[in-house]
Amino acid sequence: TEQNLMNTSADAIKLLQEALDKARAAVQVINELIVEHEYQDVATLVAQASASLLESASLLMQSNDEAALNALDHADDLLDSAFAIIDGETDED
Repeated sequence: TEQNLMNTSADAIKLLQEALDKARAAVQVINELIVEHEYQDVATLVAQASASLLESASLLMQSNDEAALNALDHADDLLDSAFAIIDGETDED
């Protein structure tokens, strides 16, 4: 089949939403592991940040800049928390 080369904003939003749904599903799986993983807390924060980044991109594609910037700011906060944990653990070593 020939691939459609005429991409639209709607195509991008659809793909971003699919990725967002998968990122959120991954967060749920990480939170419900049968056996706790050493880096589970950091992985959860990074996955949540990726979901916020995807949400921000989707909102930007929908020209919803205020909500997009809020999602981007939330992603930044989540990454700050992840780095704080990483820094705390490397300081202990």
